[in-house]
Amino acid sequence: MSVRYAIPAVLALLLVSSSTIGIAGTVQTAPSANSDSAVPDDGPDYGVNNSTFHRLWSEDTDNGNLSADDFGDANVGSRSEFTRRLAQSTDIPFTRPPQAVDDWNRGDFDDYTPGNQRSSVHPEGASLTDGVYIKDAYVSIFAIQPSTILHRENETTRYISPDGEIRAVSDYRVAVPQSDRNGSERDRWSIDQTQIESIKLTADGQPLGTGRGHQATLQYTDLSGSPELTVTATISVQLRHVTLDCPSWNQTGDGCGGGWTHDVETLEASKTVSTSQNVSVAQLTQATGNRVQFETDENRTGAVVHPNTEWATITVSDDVRARSNWRFYTAGRAGWQTMVTRTATNTSRAESSVRPVQVHAFPSQQTPSVPTDPTDDGKRPLVIEEAWGTERTGPSLSPNIDLESADSYVNADSVALSSTTLDERDFREVTVHGIVRGQSRTVSLAEQQTVRETNLTVTVTEANATHAVVQARVTENSTGDAVTTGRVHIRNQTTALNSSGIGVVTLSNPESVVRGKYIPTAWWQAEKPYAESTDITTLPADFPDAQSLIQLVVVTILWFLPVAVLLFGFDYMSGGALLGLSNRT
Repeated sequence: MSVRYAIPAVLALLLVSSSTIGIAGTVQTAPSANSDSAVPDDGPDYGVNNSTFHRLWSEDTDNGNLSADDFGDANVGSRSEFTRRLAQSTDIPFTRPPQAVDDWNRGDFDDYTPGNQRSSVHPEGASLTDGVYIKDAYVSIFAIQPSTILHRENETTRYISPDGEIRAVSDYRVAVPQSDRNGSERDRWSIDQTQIESIKLTADGQPLGTGRGHQATLQYTDLSGSPELTVTATISVQLRHVTLDCPSWNQTGDGCGGGWTHDVETLEASKTVSTSQNVSVAQLTQATGNRVQFETDENRTGAVVHPNTEWATITVSDDVRARSNWRFYTAGRAGWQTMVTRTATNTSRAESSVRPVQVHAFPSQQTPSVPTDPTDDGKRPLVIEEAWGTERTGPSLSPNIDLESADSYVNADSVALSSTTLDERDFREVTVHGIVRGQSRTVSLAEQQTVRETNLTVTVTEANATHAVVQARVTENSTGDAVTTGRVHIRNQTTALNSSGIGVVTLSNPESVVRGKYIPTAWWQAEKPYAESTDITTLPADFPDAQSLIQLVVVTILWFLPVAVLLFGFDYMSGGALLGLSNRT
C-alpha cells in the first residue's frame, strides 16, 4: 500500500474493529449530493444509515491525498461524516455480508420507472432484442438476494443461498406502422393493448417462480448444485389496423363524394426475451466437528470444527466467535450506472437513479482471529489454536477497488478452538456462518475427544566419558498403556516412538543432567490426542572398581614409601629439627 493510503488505512482499521468511535463536536449531516458518479445521489435511504451507505460503493474514485487534519475535530463533527470522508479516501471492508445491501436493493428496486409505449428505458448493460412491432425489448436481473461474488485466484463465482429471490426489470417499445391519411385509400394504426404477460424464473429449465409487469420479484427455494438461472419475459402487443376506402372519390375536389368503407384488422405479436446467470448454491451441510476436553486442565475446553467450505464466522457462545480471513466489500452491479432511453428517433443517456449493489468476498491478508475483547484478567475467551486447509493463490481485485487481497492464503476448511473461560456446555453446539448473508448452520458437537495425560520416563542405559545412550518411554497416566504416536526431544535430538512407546537416542559429550520432553501430535490432528510431558534424569557417577582401587593404593604406597623413609632419616639425623618426628635425647 502506498504512503498516501497509510492514514486512511489506519482509520479504516479503527472504524472496522471498534464499535464505538467518539467524534468530538456537534452532529451534522453529510451532503446528499455526491461528486462521484459511482455513488447514487438519492442516498442514504431505505433504512440504510449514512455511515453504512458511504461504505457500499467501493468502485468510487478514492482520494488518497486526504490528511489526518481532514479527519480532525475541526472538520469532522459526526461518525457519519467521518465515515463519508474515510470512504472518499479508501474502501472500507466488512467483516460479514452486510444486511444493508438487501435493504438498499429492496427500496431502490421500486424506484425503477419504465418507459411508455413509444420508449424503452433500460440499464446500459442490458441486451436488447427487436421484433417486427416490439423493439428494444429486454429483461435484466436487478439483484439476486442474498448472494455473494467470491473472488478466488483468477476467477469469480456468484454464490447464492438455497432459498432466496431474484428481482428483475423489463421494458420495450412498440413500433407502430406509419398511418396514411391521404387519398381514397387510407390506413390508420393504433395500439389496442400491450403488456408484459409474464416473467418466469427457471433453474436449468425447471420452473421456480413467476411474476408479471415491468418489475417482478421471483422467489425460489431448495436450490442446490450449480444451476443456470434464467429469467424470461414474454411481451405481447395488439395493434388495430383500420383501412378506409372511398368508392366515390372526387378526383378534382380531392375529397370523398360519398361515404367511407371501414375494414378493421387486429394484429397480435409477441416477443420473448431472456437473461441468464450461472450461480453456485452455497452449502453448509458438510460442516462437522467434535468437542475436546483436557485431562491436564479441567478448566480448559475446546473443539475442532470443519466447515469444509468458505465461512465468515463461527459463533461459540453469544458474542464469542472466531472470524475467518475472508472480508467483504460491496459495489454497484455492473451495467447500471447509466440508464438509456430509446425511442424510434432518439437515444438519450442519463445517470441512473436505480443502482443495485452487490456483495463481494475476497481473502484478506489477515489470518483467522477472535475479535472478542479479553476478559478483565486479560484472557481471551476463545483461542484459535490452528486453522488449516488448502493453500491457494490470492486473486487480483479490480483496479478501482482500494483493498489488498492476500498474495497466498490457506482456505481454512478446519479450525481448532480452545478456551479456559467458557464452559464445556458452550461447545456442545457451534454455529457456522457462511459467506452468503443470512446463511448459517448449527453444528452439534456430540462426539467428544479427551486429550490424555502422559508420563515420560527418561533412563540412561549406557554412559561413558564421551557418549550416553538414553531411553525414553511414554505411557498413558490413567492406564499405563504405551503411547506410540508423537516424538521425544532430548537435548538436540528428536526420535519417534516405536510400537512399545519407546524411543532411544545417543548423546555425544553428555551433560550430567538429561532433560526429555514428549511432543505429541497436535490434539486437533490426532485420532487419539495426548498431552505433552517432561522428565529429568542424571548420568550415573563414574566410580572405579575394587581391583582398580587396590592397584591405586599399592602404586601410591610404592611411590611414596622411599620418600617417607628418606624424610624420616633426615629427621632422625637432625634430632627432630626437620620434622619433629624424633627426639635424640
